[in-house]
Amino acid sequence: MFEHGCGVSSEVWTLVYPEIAKLTQTLVYDRAGYGFSDPGPLPRTSDRCVEDLRRLVEHLGIVRPFILVGHSLGGFYARLYAERYPEDVAALVLIDASHEDEIRGLFPIPYLKRQRLSVRLYGLAKHVARTGLLPWLAERRWIPGFGKFAAKLPEQAENAIWTSVFRANSLEAAESEYNCFVGETGSVPRSRFARLPLAVIKAGIYRPAGSPKPTIRQEVERTLYSTALKMQQLSEKSRLIEVEGSGHHVQVDKPGTVIGIVKRLLELTRAENNSSSCTNGG
Repeated sequence: MFEHGCGVSSEVWTLVYPEIAKLTQTLVYDRAGYGFSDPGPLPRTSDRCVEDLRRLVEHLGIVRPFILVGHSLGGFYARLYAERYPEDVAALVLIDASHEDEIRGLFPIPYLKRQRLSVRLYGLAKHVARTGLLPWLAERRWIPGFGKFAAKLPEQAENAIWTSVFRANSLEAAESEYNCFVGETGSVPRSRFARLPLAVIKAGIYRPAGSPKPTIRQEVERTLYSTALKMQQLSEKSRLIEVEGSGHHVQVDKPGTVIGIVKRLLELTRAENNSSSCTNGG
């Protein structure tokens, strides 16, 4: 089960899920408002997003438990889902996942201000999209900075993400989700997972600052590393994997790493299930 981050769509998984789909049932979907999914009721709180996923799992009859893979804000939702429905989740993969510390005083003030600025920018982009200008620019690939990212995807996914990301519905969903996250409107995951297999994937390798007075960027990197360690400590059966040379979208920049980790967790959970079956049978 793949849960995308805020402001994108399920196309970000297209370099990963086909390999996993060769081995097991795989679900890639767009949350309400994203991609080509219909908009959902506002505000888009963490509770609504988690319950939408639960209803989708039940409606489709997805075999449970499954491995839940969440990126960025989707990782935050994945933690909450695993906490709320532990019987559904066999293992958890958090890819550069958002953490509640990012919206609290543990991060440098400029970083917190940037979080709030992101909400306003999503809102501005939503209004521009409603005029038709933003989709028109996207159709012509005239959105600065986005083309380099989209070009890493297969052609069909590249075309789809250009079409979907800059629609008003998508930007409205992103604005609402991120506003709820920053404002802590909705539930925040609080539980540990005991012995749930957990992989925490962090973009880039943290290297401590050599200066006694680190820059703001170095302080942000240190705090992001700290949140990754906190997520690793949520389970006794966890690993922290730092991915050198990757940006925030590890599944796009280094898909082989994500594929390898999910495959190993799939092997582990299958082995545990077989062992449990043998024990019960004996």
